[in-house]
Amino acid sequence: MTQLINTNPNSKTCELQLLPYIYEVLQLTGNVLEFGTFTGNSSIHLAQKMPNQKIYTIDHFLGLEQTNKAVVEDWYEGAFALGRPEYIDIDNVPKSVEELKQKISPYKNLQLIESDVHKLEHPDSYGIEQIGLVNIDVDIYEPTVSSLEFLTKCKWKEVFIRFDDWHGNETEYYEHERLAFVEWVTKYSYNYYIVYGGMIGGVFVSR
Repeated sequence: MTQLINTNPNSKTCELQLLPYIYEVLQLTGNVLEFGTFTGNSSIHLAQKMPNQKIYTIDHFLGLEQTNKAVVEDWYEGAFALGRPEYIDIDNVPKSVEELKQKISPYKNLQLIESDVHKLEHPDSYGIEQIGLVNIDVDIYEPTVSSLEFLTKCKWKEVFIRFDDWHGNETEYYEHERLAFVEWVTKYSYNYYIVYGGMIGGVFVSR
């Protein structure tokens, strides 16, 4: 049985722009790993604000998969796939993967790994070095599980993880990022401290 963990110890939100500051304050070492590229906006922000770190961002750009968990209205199968008609008129959403690649190409410390998170090879296959910071934005349970399993294979002793859809005070979201996190730290007996327990979560983990 999954260990009971209070995933909502506070209502603080971990905005993306806090990550470089958190990296410095916690005296983390290593590069940045992101799951869920989509528009490339968060990847570019991190590449700009953390020029001395390599940013690895992972996506297959096919959108959300079918989940066996209950979902909110916006989380339908195929949502957040590049090229969908509902995003055509949104300026900051690339119309194709090729357009996305052009968008991120000026940032030499940013490496795109185009892959289904469930089908990732060992981190060494992508030249992924030590990780100190992680941004998870895959929304639903199953890819979050695979993202965290991939992180386990990476090199790190301590890491800060931002969960874009933590929704700590909303029970209808519990079975997604938060459940995947609880199962992961329980499975591997990782030490953790939930710094941000609100809509966008943030957790410090060590092993």
